[in-house]
Amino acid sequence: MKQFLIAIGWFISCAAMGQNANVPAATTIKANFTIASIKAYQESATLKVADYYQYLGLLSSSNTSDALKTEVKAALFALFEDKNVTVADITATTPTTIALVDLITKITNQNYSFTLSNYENSIVAADYWTTKYQVTIQQNETQTEQIYFQRVLFKPTTKTFGTTKKEIWTLFLGEVTF
Repeated sequence: MKQFLIAIGWFISCAAMGQNANVPAATTIKANFTIASIKAYQESATLKVADYYQYLGLLSSSNTSDALKTEVKAALFALFEDKNVTVADITATTPTTIALVDLITKITNQNYSFTLSNYENSIVAADYWTTKYQVTIQQNETQTEQIYFQRVLFKPTTKTFGTTKKEIWTLFLGEVTF
């Protein structure tokens, strides 16, 4: 019986370790890039964050044509790995999150504008880092400031060029927290 319990304990221990397995070394950022390269990609990620808010501004503008809004939505979704990601609800009076698709519906024709500043990037994890930034949100005469933490995913993806497939590293924006 004692051996049986030891075997069960070993099995549970191994199963628990398997569930907490790390990302394979071949797909970790630090295993594939130098610190200088990572910093360059982090700077590029801040541009993606800025693009995100530019797109939100265009979608919220009542002066933007419907045809352009359709194009902007497509470009906006391309910034994210998952279009159902949770982002900051910029329309709320207290910090809360909302699905990206719901935020787009909520801000359409509401005339928001955004100013970003004070970017800071965290230490790199296996396949992401966090970018902290301050955003000033303006709608008509109302202005608020928030500090957000944006997860930025950086991982290999397979792209097809005609009949050729190539693995390239791609930046995606992830969820936003406070």
